[in-house]
Amino acid sequence: MDDPISISQRTFDRLAEAALQESDADEPEDERDRVEAFLMRTGRPVPNVVVLGQKLAMRCRQIEELGGSAVGVDGGGFVVELARRRYPGGNFQRGDLRKLPVETNAFDGVWSGSTIANIPRAEIAKAMQSMHDALRPGGLLYVRLPLGDDEGFQETGHGPVYTVRWDAEQFCQAVSALDFSMLDQQPVGDSELAMIFRREY
Repeated sequence: MDDPISISQRTFDRLAEAALQESDADEPEDERDRVEAFLMRTGRPVPNVVVLGQKLAMRCRQIEELGGSAVGVDGGGFVVELARRRYPGGNFQRGDLRKLPVETNAFDGVWSGSTIANIPRAEIAKAMQSMHDALRPGGLLYVRLPLGDDEGFQETGHGPVYTVRWDAEQFCQAVSALDFSMLDQQPVGDSELAMIFRREY
């Protein structure tokens, strides 16, 4: 039986397929200041970052324009194809976020954005372990955490998407068991937190 992550991924892939057919226009810019601050916080002259899930092309392009290097990873073939069309110079790979197809202990940052919102609580340890393994000791993880306590499928025009909301303290406890410590959190609107974690040594 398919798991919620795979079901959601197929929905996102259908969205990407529709975008490929309709237009190849770039995604609108957002969070550039936040990306720049994240890169500076790594303390590396050319920080290399794994970008997960949504807005792959835009986020990888931003990172490289700001002096870093990026590899974008998503499980959907059309998502990756769309990213390559929108940013032909980018490095994009297809892979499961629970077992990222990248080198271990090699990256200064992982930008997961809102991807965490589609990972069931039962799978969060596996996904976070994969992100942890990609990071060098001292590397940073960026997460946009949706706040609340609900979990389950929501229907969209392209199919079901599994969504999860978290209590911030419970999320921090879950990831601290995986050798992450929180460095910073800032509210994003009324219902999300932008959080930065460090992989400890």
